Amino acid sequence: MEGLVLRGSNNLFTVLCGDGKERLCSIKGKRLKGTGPGGAQDSYNALAAGDRVEIDIDPIRDDRGSVTELHRRKNVFGRYNEKGRAEQAIAANLDLVVCVCSPKLPPFRPRFVDRVAVLAEAASLPFLIVLNKADLGLDEDTETRLAYYQDLNYGVLTASARTGEGLDELRAELENRTSVFVGQSGVGKSSLINALEPGMERRTGAVSEKYDRGKHTTTMAELLPLWNGSSWIADTPGVRRLALRGIAPDSLVAYFPELAKLVPDCAFGLSCTHRNEKGCAITAALEAGTIHPDRYESYLRIRGELEQNVEHKRKEGKPHPWFPDEGKRPQDWMDIDDE
Repeated sequence: MEGLVLRGSNNLFTVLCGDGKERLCSIKGKRLKGTGPGGAQDSYNALAAGDRVEIDIDPIRDDRGSVTELHRRKNVFGRYNEKGRAEQAIAANLDLVVCVCSPKLPPFRPRFVDRVAVLAEAASLPFLIVLNKADLGLDEDTETRLAYYQDLNYGVLTASARTGEGLDELRAELENRTSVFVGQSGVGKSSLINALEPGMERRTGAVSEKYDRGKHTTTMAELLPLWNGSSWIADTPGVRRLALRGIAPDSLVAYFPELAKLVPDCAFGLSCTHRNEKGCAITAALEAGTIHPDRYESYLRIRGELEQNVEHKRKEGKPHPWFPDEGKRPQDWMDIDDE
């Protein structure tokens, strides 16, 4: 029987089965059969919210089962788990990445948004920025950054879980899609979901005024059904900092749309670092004011981290497992300051 993974912890997964029942399932055998990008082999966790699987129902307990196979994933959103030293899938088979942020409590952090945007670009998924808590007011800098993101053809919505502003527009974006909500702790992902779907009763928490940060209230990724039965949200734990791996440094520019289109005009093409080379079209555009300096700074910071990773692996005598021709993607969340 086919099923949909809703959530999982400690190698036990809640699966919505084809007969409409939810069953607690474990993986049958030592190795789960599965194919496709981000498959179960060599992963920190074999299954993620949104996975399609085959299960065998327990002949004794109808509410239990065994997962026998992972169906091919069309995409996966995840991270590199430092403790397990392996890729960790967070959500699979998605149609949209939603970055939830806020103007205050916690403050708007565009470099975090930039990093989530890179993850969305890497997965070839549409990207939507939702500024929650719009009732707190937007300053001029935040409005300018949101306008810049719109010019990049990223979706931008202002909303408020408290007042209901923007919820109808957000529902329209989520209609008939499986979306993943990503954001820093305290931005109100769970509050938005509660407002979108009355009765969901997702746990929420307050933001520390002293540290201007939220507390973790969602502890695992969970796939949640919405009003029409064909829309789903993968709610994920809040993150405070986000870093990237899985991209060759020279390829990073491809994940910044406004930079990528200028590369053909660079004197050194794809080998240009876009720092101080003569004839670099990107630095020329920066000087001309057509590229936002903070976006360029985000590019430099991420590139610097990727270069450090390459150098670290070189010194260890290890291969570089993140080059694009090896099919890797930037899915490593680490404690790197991105504010």
